[in-house]
Amino acid sequence: MNVAGREQPRIALLYTVPLVCEALSSALENIADVQSFPAGRGDVVGLLRSLRPDAVIVDDAAEADEVQRWTSPQRLPLVHISLRERKLRLLRDGIWEETDGTSAEAVRNLLTGSIYGRGG
Repeated sequence: MNVAGREQPRIALLYTVPLVCEALSSALENIADVQSFPAGRGDVVGLLRSLRPDAVIVDDAAEADEVQRWTSPQRLPLVHISLRERKLRLLRDGIWEETDGTSAEAVRNLLTGSIYGRGG
């Protein structure tokens, strides 16, 4: 729970790079409940259905494609961290928005804007 007594949003983090997991868990502390899982373990949609997150973060392109098919109809934000290209992609309302930079703070800001922002 947060300071106002409300439950924090649940973020599913599917990672291939453990440092991404550590950095994002720290950056999102006190903002969201981050549930981390190694990517590529199969049936990611089943996992997400069970977890029922408010947003999803992935650092793997193949996993992002699979997750996109589930998050789009749910209207949930999906953040794909492309470390190789040093870009963040946010899927919102079925459209990918791309920004430069992959810092943990950039991911935090993108997610909080998507979850808490006006009209987001």
